[in-house]
Amino acid sequence: MNFDTIAPARGEIDPAGSRAPQQAHAASSSTGPAASPRVILTSASPAETIERLAGNKGRSLHRLANLGVPVPPWAILGTDCFAEFRRDGGLDQTIGALLGDFTPANAAAIASAIREAVLTCDMSAALRADIARAHDTIGDGPLAVRSSGVEEDSASFSFAGQFDTFLDVRGLDSTLEHVRRCWASAYSERSLRYRHQHGLDIVGAGMAVILQRLVQADKSGVVFTINPANGKRDELVLSAVYGLGEGLVSGAVDADTITVDRRTGQHKQVVIGEKRERHDGHHLREVPAALRDTAALSNDEITRVVATACTLESTLGEPLDIEWCIAENQLWILQARPVTTPVAPVTTQAGEFQLWDNSNIVENYPGVTTQLTFTFAQHVYTQVFREFSRLLAIPHQQRREMDGFLGSTLAFLNGRVYYNLLHWYKLSGLAPFQDLGRKMMEVQMGVGEPLDLASFAALITPYTAGSRAGLACMRALSGAKFAWHFARLERNVERFRAFFYPVYDEFNALDYRSLPADAVYAHYRRFEQALLARWGMMIVLESAIGLSYGVVRRLIKRWMPGAPDWLEVAVIGGIDDIESIEPVRRLAAIAEAVRAKPQVEALIRNTPSAEAYPALRGCGAPEIVADIERYLADFAYRSKNELKLEEPDLREDPGVLFDMLKASLAHGAASIDRTASEARIEALLRERLNPLQRWIFARARSRVRAAIRARETVRFCRSRAFGVARRMFRAIGDGLAGDGVLATGRDIFHLRLEEIRGCFEGTVSHRELRPLVEQRKRDDAAYRDMDDLPPRFVTHGPVAAWFSKPANLAGLRAVPPHAAGATLRGTPCSPGFAEGPAKVVREANEFDGGILVTYRTDPGWVPVFASATGLLIERGSPLTHAAIVAREIGIPTVVQIPGLTTRVQSGMQLRVDGHSGVIELAEPT
Repeated sequence: MNFDTIAPARGEIDPAGSRAPQQAHAASSSTGPAASPRVILTSASPAETIERLAGNKGRSLHRLANLGVPVPPWAILGTDCFAEFRRDGGLDQTIGALLGDFTPANAAAIASAIREAVLTCDMSAALRADIARAHDTIGDGPLAVRSSGVEEDSASFSFAGQFDTFLDVRGLDSTLEHVRRCWASAYSERSLRYRHQHGLDIVGAGMAVILQRLVQADKSGVVFTINPANGKRDELVLSAVYGLGEGLVSGAVDADTITVDRRTGQHKQVVIGEKRERHDGHHLREVPAALRDTAALSNDEITRVVATACTLESTLGEPLDIEWCIAENQLWILQARPVTTPVAPVTTQAGEFQLWDNSNIVENYPGVTTQLTFTFAQHVYTQVFREFSRLLAIPHQQRREMDGFLGSTLAFLNGRVYYNLLHWYKLSGLAPFQDLGRKMMEVQMGVGEPLDLASFAALITPYTAGSRAGLACMRALSGAKFAWHFARLERNVERFRAFFYPVYDEFNALDYRSLPADAVYAHYRRFEQALLARWGMMIVLESAIGLSYGVVRRLIKRWMPGAPDWLEVAVIGGIDDIESIEPVRRLAAIAEAVRAKPQVEALIRNTPSAEAYPALRGCGAPEIVADIERYLADFAYRSKNELKLEEPDLREDPGVLFDMLKASLAHGAASIDRTASEARIEALLRERLNPLQRWIFARARSRVRAAIRARETVRFCRSRAFGVARRMFRAIGDGLAGDGVLATGRDIFHLRLEEIRGCFEGTVSHRELRPLVEQRKRDDAAYRDMDDLPPRFVTHGPVAAWFSKPANLAGLRAVPPHAAGATLRGTPCSPGFAEGPAKVVREANEFDGGILVTYRTDPGWVPVFASATGLLIERGSPLTHAAIVAREIGIPTVVQIPGLTTRVQSGMQLRVDGHSGVIELAEPT
């Protein structure tokens, strides 16, 4: 096959255009960027001119057109046009002056000023004539006007999504306006920050502009000539939507995904996307219901796309990522670039591809974790997800199929807990609006590198069905069940609390240390059976938060373009009666009571924390002792690393609580006043939205707030349940040690949950337990001496075999150092500004005031937040517990800050901008 068989007839829509010879002459006579006449680039232009002036997207178009590939007609305004526009209009001086004061913190203001200057600057008559000439080259009809950056899509720098593209541009006046907008996007806020981060020149940004006939596509998509999920060269992965491909690229439309065998053409896997909408150039239009659950492409169309992709790959000699569309049965190729993917680069490694990520799981299980904690958590997750599947009415056969991955959503790698991330993507696909759900899962979990959902569709499909109709019915029923639970969230949570607390009170009241081990184990079995079957609602809550928050984010992007970064997280603040804040309020009240008694305050301040509680009991302050006892009764399980069973709670180690109390006494507690923040949000909404939009936005906002409030309530229950389980396991350990099975009671934490069961159910030999415990203690010590694994990495084949090869681990740890500089940037979570000294800590009880800087937090940190003037967390996400509580307290907070704890030292002066996520650094004092 060759491209001539699918190329359009030469004539009106010839890619080179009828004026190609004239353009070629102009190109060949050019001597440089300032040459006159300026170059209007087409497929007839010399390759060296294209290389110099067209930008990377333009180079791709030129290459395709000269291979005879069917490309919609195009012409390019080279980088020389923008350079002349800046020079003649005095913009070089204006831009240079603005960028002379650039910092990431003022990037938004500078980008806005440059944009205004570009859009209002006079354009010479000669340059207008050149743009008109390029416009005439393509002919009448709607255009796509696309930016083509010099470094964009290069091997080193992607600039993904940072420059502008405009669709359905009509007429010369509109074309002139949108060319200006593309030029202005060379200095977009994101682009400026990206250039600064990578050490690129921020002043002389080169930008070409492509004018291209807009094909009114019936269907669009992408095709990868290698399976990017597993590196298989014998598979192609094809994604398709109705309408223009902008809906697929932006993630606004769920796509079909087909995996094709290169040799046979067989469709190895077909995933039908929901395709509720189609992009028409300006808007998303509803797709008729009859078309949503059927494949967008016919078998013949799939064959044509695959054949063209294979031919193009063979011609260019490398795996490709190709954008295409079909209009009136004509296949067009829009772009082709080498395959790149952040998680599964093209590889010759054999074996199953697996993706590991510790995202926000590191908040709950930091560092080396014992076998009991890991296997208990794994067991809980498995049972909860099974209950979630039942709640969504997924049929029994499909639930059995899912058992293949439900038991391995977590992994135990060098003693650390990781997500098996592909399995989480499968789980996020159980609820409706799968692509949105998966994208919001990434936000909720703080996943640093989004997955190319279209490329990996074959690996993240949760279950299969015998037919497309059967799959559609299952998804419709699951969607209806989810909608039912979503609508009843508050009622269901109240019902859960009404069930949970009597069960909790019953088991929490028992003195397990006074019972024999087998009696405690019997209580544990009853406790587990009573609670785990009810916990599927927790996953409904997570999905509800993700989907409702996704709707809020989309409304902001569609209705309030250019809105400040902080708005997306600030709008979900202001949640009344959130249970997670209660420990903050209670500790603040205790601190206030202590301040009223100077002698008691002096005792607490001057007594080592480990000795403070006994000393307080003997100092004659019974009311304060009673306050402490009530706090411990209510919140003892809300301690540091509260989900690690081997860690003591506040009852066992009240010294941690006194560390927090000392910080509160020394630095006071922030008052919780959200009035100013709420006023700013409401003013912005009134300015940007009409009354109907405000009503819709308010409804979406209230749903995500309700879901977050409900989740925080259930998470408090989870902390209490883990606390009871901790007491049970410790009592079981003491009993087994007393019977001579274990050397000490704490040895139980080095056994797996199934091995503890085996002690009572006769499935393990007592002779193996002590040697096993000793080996695991040695393993834990070795793991602690090892360097941490990266937050995210890939393995191929059997995981144990992969880890047994030192070269693999050495490759993982060869991580480039973070770039030096005076600023850091993360994800803003709570607006506001803070300035002062940093206090870098690993645990909450180490904090004694200032701007709290840490790698990760967990719910046990909450009481110290009120003593912090700012909160910076290297990991996390805007929807983690810490971010939610910090937002409610009103602390400027930034999370997901690469290199934070390696770049910042205690005592370093910081300026935190919780609106933009920028942190300015100074040397330690």
